[in-house]
Amino acid sequence: MLFEHLLDPPDRAFLDEVRDFLADHLSEDIIAAEDAQRSMVADLKRAEQWIDIIRPKRWHVGNWPKEAGGAGLSPIQNYLLLYEFGLQGAPHLPAQGLSYVGPTMVEFGTETQIAEILPGIIDGRDIWCQGFSEPGAGSDLASVKTFAERRGDAYFINGSKIWTTDAHHDNKIFCLVRTKQEQSYDAISFLLIDMATPGVSVRPIRLMTGDHDLNQVFFDDVEVPVENLVGEEGGGWAVARYLLEIERGAFVFGGRLRRRFERTRNQIQATGRKDAAIDAEIDALDRDLLAYETTELRLGHMAPSRSTAMAEASIIKIEWTELLQRIDALAVAGSGRESLYADTETLGAGTRHEGIPMTDQLSSYFNNLAATIYAGSNEVQRNLVYRALRKGRS
Repeated sequence: MLFEHLLDPPDRAFLDEVRDFLADHLSEDIIAAEDAQRSMVADLKRAEQWIDIIRPKRWHVGNWPKEAGGAGLSPIQNYLLLYEFGLQGAPHLPAQGLSYVGPTMVEFGTETQIAEILPGIIDGRDIWCQGFSEPGAGSDLASVKTFAERRGDAYFINGSKIWTTDAHHDNKIFCLVRTKQEQSYDAISFLLIDMATPGVSVRPIRLMTGDHDLNQVFFDDVEVPVENLVGEEGGGWAVARYLLEIERGAFVFGGRLRRRFERTRNQIQATGRKDAAIDAEIDALDRDLLAYETTELRLGHMAPSRSTAMAEASIIKIEWTELLQRIDALAVAGSGRESLYADTETLGAGTRHEGIPMTDQLSSYFNNLAATIYAGSNEVQRNLVYRALRKGRS
C-alpha cells in the first residue's frame, strides 16, 4: 500500500486489523466471483452476504458518525479499509444507500427522517437506487422534467428516470423532480420514494453484453408524502450537489483498479507474448495508476478537516473511469484474437444473462465504456474543473 510506512501507529494498527479480518473471513470463492465481475456495479447478492459478515464492525457504514449508527472511522481509516477491500478482492458494496443516502440524510435530513431512514440502510431492509438521469437530458440534471405537483399533504409525480442501476432489485429510490414549471435550479426538489407505491413501474434495459444492471423507471401519478421531501422545496439542487460530490469523488477505487491491473498484467505475461506496444502501455498504466492512487489518497482522505470540492471530485471521477477503460483495453489487446471468440458453455460466471457470446475481457471492455458517461460525463467533469480553476484565478 502507498505510504504505509508513514501511517501513525493507530492507523497502522487499524490496517493490520483489516488485513487480519480479511485473512479470516474472505474466502477464495468470494474473491473468484468478485474477480469475474465485469463492471464496477456491485453484485447485490454477494454484497449482502459480505455486509452480513462485516455488519458487527459497522464497516459497511465506516465513514458514518457513531451517533448515526456508523463506525465513526476517520477519513484515512475509511480509505485504508476500502482500499484494502478492493485490493484483496472483497465484494464491492452497493453505494446508493450506504454512501449516498446515509451521509446526505445526516447532512440535510430532519430528525424524523434520520430516525426512520438510517436504520433501514444499516440493517439491510432498505436498498436504494438513484433517480437523476432522464431520457433526453443527458448529463444536464437541471433539465429534469419529471414533475411533482403538490396537492395538500402529498406530491403527485409524473415522468420517468433512465439508466437507473438496480431499480429492479431495490425497494427505495431518491429522485430529483421539478416542483415549479420554470427552467431554473430553484425549481428542483429532492424526494424519497418507496418503489412499492402504486404507479411506479420498472422496465429493464439490457446491454449488448447481456447484462441487466440498468432500468427505466416510470411514475404515473405516484403519491408521495410531503414528509419525504429532503431539504426545502426548490432546494434540491444543493442536496444533489452534495450527493454528487460523494458519488464522483468520495469512493476509493485505487485498490480495486490496482487489483484489476495486476491480474491483467499477470495474465498477459503468462501468455509469453512479446509486444512492444503492449509492454509500453503496461508501464504507462502502472505509472498512471500510481499517480491516481496518490491523488485519491491526498484529495479525499489525507485532510480530514476539509470536504471534497466539486472540482476535486470531478478529477477523481475522470481519472478512475479512464484508467478502468485503459485496463480493459489492455486486457483485450493482451488476449489477442482469443478475446473475440467465446463458447457460451464455457463462459461460466462471465455470462449473467442471454446476450452476444463474449469473453470476459471483451464483455468488460464493452460494459465499462459507459463509465465515462454515468455520474455525469467526463466532458462535463472537465468543464467543472475548468470553471473552478478559472474562478480560483480571478
